[in-house]
Amino acid sequence: MKSHGPLWLFAAFAVVVLAAGLPYWRLSYDELNRGQFAVAPGALLLGLLSLVLVLADAAPVRRIVQVMSFCAPTIAAVSIARHTAIDPTSHNLWPLELAFAGIAGAVIVIPAVVLGLSVRWALARLGPR
Repeated sequence: MKSHGPLWLFAAFAVVVLAAGLPYWRLSYDELNRGQFAVAPGALLLGLLSLVLVLADAAPVRRIVQVMSFCAPTIAAVSIARHTAIDPTSHNLWPLELAFAGIAGAVIVIPAVVLGLSVRWALARLGPR
């Protein structure tokens, strides 16, 4: 399946960015500051698709971690661009927001990848000898 690795990675990236981004982008900046759980399904989808990509051996693990961890900063960047178009002073600390989004994405992706690698290892050990 590795021959289609970039295609699967791009598809998973697009699905997560759209599925998690659309509810996130609908929120105003004030609603985001109050905290919303509209992003929870997108976070679950990010973890699930990262796990599936590892289990399917769709691409090298390092590439999966890189691409899928970039989903959250992409969603945040679109939101920042949208809000600053309306009010240029709304995101004075946007580099920190992108850094925190990157950390949040990694916190979801890395455990999913580790779980996927563990399951792959266990299945290889239990497989035919």
